[in-house]
Amino acid sequence: METNRVRGEITVRHGEVAGLMPAMTMQYRVKNSAEMRDLQNGDRITAVLAVSKRDSQSWLEDVHVTAHSDVDARDAQAPNRTLVLGESVPDIQLVNQDGKTIRLNDFSGKALLITFIYTRCPMPEYCPRLSSQFARIHDALKKKPNDYAKTHLLTISFDPDYDTPEVLHRYGLAYLDGDEAGFSHWDFASVGGSDLERLAKAFGLQYEHQDNQIVHTMNIILVAPNSTIRQYWSTDWTWSELMESMENSVRGSNMQSREVLGQGLYNLLCARCHETSNPDLRKQPPILHGLFRTSKLPSGASATDEQIRHTIVQGLRTMPAFDQTISDEDVNAILAYLHKLN
Repeated sequence: METNRVRGEITVRHGEVAGLMPAMTMQYRVKNSAEMRDLQNGDRITAVLAVSKRDSQSWLEDVHVTAHSDVDARDAQAPNRTLVLGESVPDIQLVNQDGKTIRLNDFSGKALLITFIYTRCPMPEYCPRLSSQFARIHDALKKKPNDYAKTHLLTISFDPDYDTPEVLHRYGLAYLDGDEAGFSHWDFASVGGSDLERLAKAFGLQYEHQDNQIVHTMNIILVAPNSTIRQYWSTDWTWSELMESMENSVRGSNMQSREVLGQGLYNLLCARCHETSNPDLRKQPPILHGLFRTSKLPSGASATDEQIRHTIVQGLRTMPAFDQTISDEDVNAILAYLHKLN
């Protein structure tokens, strides 16, 4: 088990869940973030897997540690360091579906949406879901020529021995409805060896070969036009949300660096729970969408910078998911972003 307190998730290697899924390694959102406070990488846990009948989203409840890892085990299983929002992506070399060498920085100036798959994946809610939803984004953006020209999709295989350029070409065409021209907007590429490890480390991808399959986490990364990390997603997202974030990244590419940082911090620290993935928090005051995006209090009165600052700082200090306070510089960045919106 590995934890990501900022995102309120843990990565669990579990056995078969009868009637639901085979044994695998998977990221799960923890409903009560307080239950993550004492978790350490490598711990053994028990938990209840809850699945919503309404939208099939899942999360863990009643998380309890059954065996703590020792220090050596924690060190050995410590997660690779994921790049934080605003950091530059590594300029790693890949080979695409046409056998052409491409680099991540080739897409500088565009909003780049990246995900990871392997073409033999048998789990419909994993790689096939990623590819089919990327196809919807591609088709929708194609109807918007201006946004289409300023965005790019990149699907990266972590199974380079099997996923050769020829295999990726066939795989890509299946999601492009046989349209070769689609490859100009959506690359399917592979990377191996130390570069794959480096890329996985940078983007938080975890994968492991098991019984002729690869168990892996679900990772989606939005890279801003200035080649920095804009946003992350794991399991909770919709294709329309991803596309909207790409379009916003393009439109926000003229913002100053502090405003870009503020947008990333807002999405990570505030919107992810209060506006996007946690319906329970969304119902609780303060209504962050109303307070932040329109700078209005729930009463309808205008919120001052100091009121917003107090809400941010006190909120993050009291939430168990965050074990450090936010800096004045980060608060100022969020405020700069909010002023840009208004």
